[in-house]
Amino acid sequence: MLFSSDDLLLAISAAILLVLIFLILYSYLKDREFHKKTQRLEKAIEAMSQEIYKTKKWIQESELHSEFASSTLGTNIKNEVKSNLNSSLSSLYNHIQGIQETLDKDRDYFEEKIITLENKLREFGYFAPSGNDVDEKRIVSMFQDGWSIDSIAKELRIGRGEVEFILKLADIK
Repeated sequence: MLFSSDDLLLAISAAILLVLIFLILYSYLKDREFHKKTQRLEKAIEAMSQEIYKTKKWIQESELHSEFASSTLGTNIKNEVKSNLNSSLSSLYNHIQGIQETLDKDRDYFEEKIITLENKLREFGYFAPSGNDVDEKRIVSMFQDGWSIDSIAKELRIGRGEVEFILKLADIK
């Protein structure tokens, strides 16, 4: 069986066409694979450029921070802030101490007045005599133990003048 020239030509054309189709198909598949790799490479490059940008920005901020920290202006600002803060805090502390002293004085004054009023009311007979008669020995011993006149008066709930009077009678003060 011999092939005619037309058949042979047709068979060769079909074979060439088939080879061309395979080449086009192979080229298409390779192009898709190349396109995927290119996309991955582009994403990696983009991520690297973002990291480089962040690193440059961090380096610039670090340099600015270190320049500011080492500069005399930065040191002067820090020192001024510290001194202003210290002076404000010391002023506030002194003010609070003044308020505390005023409150202590007022409390002492009012306690003294209350004790004086209680004693006057006791003198007028509005209170039943209590078993809290002034214990002179206790006042003398408390004073000798280092108690102040004010603290003895507060503790025994009697007037400051009464404590002083008892100590004068005992020839202590």
